[in-house]
Amino acid sequence: MERDRGFTFTEMLLVLSAVTVLMAVSLPSLSSLVRQKTETYVITQLRDDLLYAQQYAMTHKTPVAVTFSESRPEYQMMEAKTGKMIFTRTLPNPWEFQMTTLTLPLLFLENGNVNKAGALLLKGKDSTYKIIFLLGKGRFYVQKM
Repeated sequence: MERDRGFTFTEMLLVLSAVTVLMAVSLPSLSSLVRQKTETYVITQLRDDLLYAQQYAMTHKTPVAVTFSESRPEYQMMEAKTGKMIFTRTLPNPWEFQMTTLTLPLLFLENGNVNKAGALLLKGKDSTYKIIFLLGKGRFYVQKM
């Protein structure tokens, strides 16, 4: 007997079971990929926001205060003289800040320099980053610990 259209029920079950096995094998690797992409996003966003605060201070000719919260996973940027909030950024869980030598608030002055040098830690579940602020030219570095 010749079949000219469609698949048998057994053929469809075999294909569906093969797809299910492939998905079950690939899901654990996807979770590590998501964690890695989240880590990259958090660090890149923080670096971009700090550069934005520096540029904002220079273009608006006003000091910008950056405050990192140890009790909540967030940081805020505001104009230091007027108190006008620029923005607040909340980090995804389990990221948190830990102050080391940096005292708050960190000020980006009108010329783009920071008012004081120091460092703070940004801790995630499996990794820790150290953000180091240097005096002169408002430079800062992010190092993976």
